[in-house]
Amino acid sequence: METSQVNLTIRGETTPGEVIAVVGSCEALGNWSYQKAVTLHPIGDERHTWAVTISVPRGVVSTYRYFKGFFLKSKSAGGPCQVIVNLWETHHQPRTMSPTVAQQNIDDGEFGFHNGVKCVDSGWLTCQADIRLRLHYSKRPPVSITKKKFKKSRFR
Repeated sequence: METSQVNLTIRGETTPGEVIAVVGSCEALGNWSYQKAVTLHPIGDERHTWAVTISVPRGVVSTYRYFKGFFLKSKSAGGPCQVIVNLWETHHQPRTMSPTVAQQNIDDGEFGFHNGVKCVDSGWLTCQADIRLRLHYSKRPPVSITKKKFKKSRFR
């Protein structure tokens, strides 16, 4: 099967250590497995424009979505990397491509925007635990710190 070299470009701001990645319906895009997602690389010093070139089957419709996250190194040699997905594009219809030429450039605009509509959602935990504490106002303090060395700490 013939392939096409597709250059995907998207704009979006990231925090330090965070990257933009793409995952989709074909093998080159990880077959919707976030651990096999393709990370984009920042262009220039500003880190607002991200791009990657992938090889996809020519004439075949592929669907894909971008996400922002962190790729952590595996603790075992050759093991899968840990992925923390912070933001995920959640449009009802994912982005599509169907390259018909040997080389194609696709500028997907701004992260989270597709067909003029912004639709992103929080990511999900893949191999971590999330603990959330909500402390509301009450007459008595909801938490009491008893260790002397922590009495004047910042978190009090």
